[in-house]
Amino acid sequence: MRTTETKDPRKSVFDMSADELRERILPTAERVKKEAWDKGMYVTYSDAKLCPGPDLYIHEYRDRKELVRVSENGEVELIKIF
Repeated sequence: MRTTETKDPRKSVFDMSADELRERILPTAERVKKEAWDKGMYVTYSDAKLCPGPDLYIHEYRDRKELVRVSENGEVELIKIF
């Protein structure tokens, strides 16, 4: 359910519900993801279901996702493509 409060750009993110915050952030997140993919780049994030360790991340490309391990010195090791 949308409220007029959700569309109020002056409402602080700290005063928003989880649904309101998701609605506010989603267009920007989608734009950033599309811009990265258009440049052949990837978006990196952590997902508790897919990344059981603190050194595991997802690299999401337009056509695939990769589970990677990032070492303390920044080296990236491919674990799985899905």
